[in-house]
Amino acid sequence: MESDLKKALNKNLVGKGLRNTSVDLSVLKHYKQYAKTYAEIHNGIVVLSDLTANWSFTFMGAIAERLHLSSPDRKLEINSIWEDFFLARVHPEDLAVKHRLELQFLDMVKNIESKERFQYQANSVLRVEGKDGQNMLMSHQIVYLDTSGKEFPQLALCCYTLLPDGEDRHGNKNYIFNQINGEVYLFNNQDVKDVMSRREKEVLNCVRGGMISKDIAEKLGLSINTINRHRQNILQKLRVRNLHEAISIYDKMYSQKDTSP
Repeated sequence: MESDLKKALNKNLVGKGLRNTSVDLSVLKHYKQYAKTYAEIHNGIVVLSDLTANWSFTFMGAIAERLHLSSPDRKLEINSIWEDFFLARVHPEDLAVKHRLELQFLDMVKNIESKERFQYQANSVLRVEGKDGQNMLMSHQIVYLDTSGKEFPQLALCCYTLLPDGEDRHGNKNYIFNQINGEVYLFNNQDVKDVMSRREKEVLNCVRGGMISKDIAEKLGLSINTINRHRQNILQKLRVRNLHEAISIYDKMYSQKDTSP
């Protein structure tokens, strides 16, 4: 199920205005070559998204092996602005922060003079599932590219690179950065609780209270099949094996004091 954050980004990034425009092919070719070279040099994954066509080009360095990406997953082109083959491996808490930061970033640069918009980038740190289910830390940077078009934004570039083992995640690693004057704008860590739906939170809180599916169904006025579907969605979203682990992750993501749906 698509999160509200992702829906909001989609609405802002591939709206009707942009879909009626197109990027100059010579400009697109230039940035595709840049993305390919960056991925090769930094051994990372680079995604060039054409927001006017709702289409993406992906380029992968050696990190693809450590991510254990199969050949079908290493698609050079995607009929979407979302690299879901990669995002599915990102920890849900980090993915929510990433989407929230990108919304903050987009809102910020849209209100900046057009000639200065391309000086900014947004940075975030992600826990990504690699081989054998082990998490590794990766850095994500997003920039909007200058296409000289009237509509903004038209092209976005996302770069994923490995961070050193033992990299300290404490402190604010999610921020917007001006590449010219060095100014840093910290992530406005408001509500990142969009990973799970209201109903899924209700179900998980009932499970925390020791209720079984039948009791939860009666309390919420839903069928047992619907409750079981919500339980399965929770496991998938939080990337855990059972609801005991889900509750543990949930408590780390949200304050214990705020258990309201």
